[in-house]
Amino acid sequence: MTNSSHFTVTQGVNLIGGGLVNEQDINDIRKSGKSLFCADSGLNYALKNNLLVSGLIGDLDSVGSQKDATYPVLFDQSQDTNDLEKSLDVINAKYIICYGFLGGRLDHSLASFNVISKTKQVVFLIGEEDVCVVCPKNLKLNLPIGTRFALFPMDKTFAKSKGLMWNLDGILMSPNGRISTSNESIEKHIEIWIDDGLALAIFPRNTLPTIINQWPF
Repeated sequence: MTNSSHFTVTQGVNLIGGGLVNEQDINDIRKSGKSLFCADSGLNYALKNNLLVSGLIGDLDSVGSQKDATYPVLFDQSQDTNDLEKSLDVINAKYIICYGFLGGRLDHSLASFNVISKTKQVVFLIGEEDVCVVCPKNLKLNLPIGTRFALFPMDKTFAKSKGLMWNLDGILMSPNGRISTSNESIEKHIEIWIDDGLALAIFPRNTLPTIINQWPF
């Protein structure tokens, strides 16, 4: 086992956790060619499917002894952070695509939303049908008309939009007030401005490659 304090990659990477991971997730990871990091028991999925592991992060309570590991291991026994937060604290990458952190237990999914709302990393949480990411202050995308594109505020949020069915201009959104789920594009070009606050952007999983190619890193 080789101990490490952080992992730095100039391109995007994959991160796999111990939650729900399906065959499509494994296939996407394998086809991507990106470095794969494992958050604790996410390692079990990687080893079971013969995926190349670039690093392991966590308190290692779910994966047994790693004394013979051929990949770097970062041991973090803190009980104040979950596996996703531990991982985002030590991976430096252009962006991080995360599998196994949504679905299953609702409290775990909510915790994942909380974590990506606090980090400065660009983190795409992958669900069975959708992708979730913190919306940047200005986002310009070319998408097929009719593409579902939702915004869920994590705080009191003022936003403006162009090209969405339900315009956001002048609307105060909040977790317990107005939200913008079930919105969709009505023009090929959409644009979002977050003037104040913070919101999660949610869109179909099959649009992720297109959106990453246009993301304002």
